Amino acid sequence: MRNRTFVPSDKKNYHQKKDPDNPIDYLKNKLKVNEIFRFIISHPDMDHLDGIKDLFDEFEITNTWDTDNDKYIDLTGFFAGYNKEDWKFYTNLRAGRISTTKRLTYFSKTNNPYFNEDDITILCPTAELVKQGNETEDYNDSSYAILFTPPKANGGKWKILLAGDTHDDSWDYILKNHKNDVSNVDILFAPHHGRDSSRNYDFLDTLNPKVTLFGNASYEHLAYTKYPETRITNNQAGYVILDIALNQIEIFVKNFEFAKDFRLSPKRNWNAPTFNSVHKAYLLGQLNA
Repeated sequence: MRNRTFVPSDKKNYHQKKDPDNPIDYLKNKLKVNEIFRFIISHPDMDHLDGIKDLFDEFEITNTWDTDNDKYIDLTGFFAGYNKEDWKFYTNLRAGRISTTKRLTYFSKTNNPYFNEDDITILCPTAELVKQGNETEDYNDSSYAILFTPPKANGGKWKILLAGDTHDDSWDYILKNHKNDVSNVDILFAPHHGRDSSRNYDFLDTLNPKVTLFGNASYEHLAYTKYPETRITNNQAGYVILDIALNQIEIFVKNFEFAKDFRLSPKRNWNAPTFNSVHKAYLLGQLNA
């Protein structure tokens, strides 16, 4: 496995590059999952499709959410290390040629009892944003943004926002149409992996997330200073597990050293992390209802 080629001076190398995580292995071998009810393809970029063929080979997937994009990739050109079979599989799925799953396309403000009853709100895309992505060949703003609001104690709702690769046009729409829904979220999966992607960050004034999760991206590209202080980066922590209950959300991470440094830092001075045998991960902290 690769060593990290860039470590910021104020960051520690937790050697996750030497021990990468395969979510298929985690679901299948650690959690003993063999079927997935709902799989959401945020948008048609290969860093969000990597491994899709293996995923469908290993699991029964009942429903697949997709967008009616028209993205084209020349398979004879440079493919950035991704598997061309994944793109071939995806285009067959997009065209409705994969019969083992039900392909669905939804938009913001779609009312559907099946996902409404699962505490899911679609914030984006709209039909207009998908059309715009097809016209500009920039598919980030045609990405799904999902708000998950499971119940918490005293009749409230947790707010967990999965932002996909949404960019400025998506957030203009979300703040005009869903501002109350996305105010003061508990956990934010940062848009575009948390990259500093020449964007407007004013949406964070409304979201005000308690915890932000950064995806797998090079550190020199991450917008650390734009987000609130409590951030968990996949490159450092390894896989991140959210155990959601009425009274709390417990947050677990794979990397013991990361969890230890987080918990024992002078601003927290908590006890050492404990290992959870169910999640195969270490307790980082929790949010209380």
